[in-house]
Amino acid sequence: MPAIDNTKPPRCSAIAAGLVCLDIIPGMQNIEGSDFDRQFLPGKLIETDETILSTGGSVSNTGLAMHRLGIDTKLICRIGNDSFAEILKGLYQKVDHHLLDSLIVDADHMTGHAYVINPRNQDRRFFHHPGSSDYFTAEDVDDAILKTAGLFHFGYPPMIRTMIADEGSELLKLYKKVKAYGLTTSMDMCMPDPSRSSGQAPWKKILLKTLPFVDFFLPSIEELLFMLNRALYERLAETGELIGQVDDALLFDLSQQLLEMGCKVILIKMGYRGVYLRTSDEKRLSSMGTACPSDLASWANLSIKQPSFEVEVKGTCGSGDTCIAGFLSAILRDFSPEDTLKIAVGSGACCCEQPDAFSGLLSWDELCNRINSSWKTKTEF
Repeated sequence: MPAIDNTKPPRCSAIAAGLVCLDIIPGMQNIEGSDFDRQFLPGKLIETDETILSTGGSVSNTGLAMHRLGIDTKLICRIGNDSFAEILKGLYQKVDHHLLDSLIVDADHMTGHAYVINPRNQDRRFFHHPGSSDYFTAEDVDDAILKTAGLFHFGYPPMIRTMIADEGSELLKLYKKVKAYGLTTSMDMCMPDPSRSSGQAPWKKILLKTLPFVDFFLPSIEELLFMLNRALYERLAETGELIGQVDDALLFDLSQQLLEMGCKVILIKMGYRGVYLRTSDEKRLSSMGTACPSDLASWANLSIKQPSFEVEVKGTCGSGDTCIAGFLSAILRDFSPEDTLKIAVGSGACCCEQPDAFSGLLSWDELCNRINSSWKTKTEF
């Protein structure tokens, strides 16, 4: 296979908007996941290693990863006027002080935060409070910034109260506003909480309204099943191994539903298995805006699986978001679909090599060189 060309420059800048939080991650690298499940009982104390404070949420995880991969990225999100906000700003400042330029301070609400339970060899779990992110609106996205960017990415609408109220009317307003400036749009989801408003929202109606204005839709398989086929999601989730039961026919059916709702490109994240790409026809792809691929024929009518790269997993926090960052960074460099998927799973794999969502990330050159150096993928999707 030809090597990935790491010399292609980005064609335009990007915006990462949506939910932000401070991740509070107890050190659990010496705790095996199965041991934690057996030992974490009422009245029981489990000693941990040092706690990590890290940037979290879609804005941080995807936005910082895109910045690390060489994309000029603006972060648009709401933070409070509190100690959590100061920690977040300090972490951003260490990366690049310009990342603070578009943050919106909401003095009336607490900064969002999450406790990340991340034992070894097990998917992470969260205790999460959205805080100020719950009040994000379309008006928070400055028209002046939209005029200078080429790609707009929005993350975690299920966790943002304003975005799911009234059958997603504010989410629709946001994407219509962005599309009016000719930007390419993308959207990532997060897992709704069945006991809260996110789990009871009419997701099919929300997607039907919004996806005609979304060019790249980037959910996980769990999120997608929850939203499109709740009964099947619950049946598969009962086994404790949902991802392994998803076959090609189900992926094709789910992605077909999304295409019929109006989406142009779907990337379904499959955790340890990799990613699945499905695309629409050339005519629909041609309407994708500033960051539209130049070779539309090579992107049209695809159904492709890309297995994960092999890594020693120390944590999965942010791995899906950084996978998206790799995908979008390759799109902005006008890569082929095949190379774009390799960059996507490579970026997500690097994230898994550290407990938090940022410290495992590589630069663009480092990531391309690692992929070009015969980095092994898993033998099966």
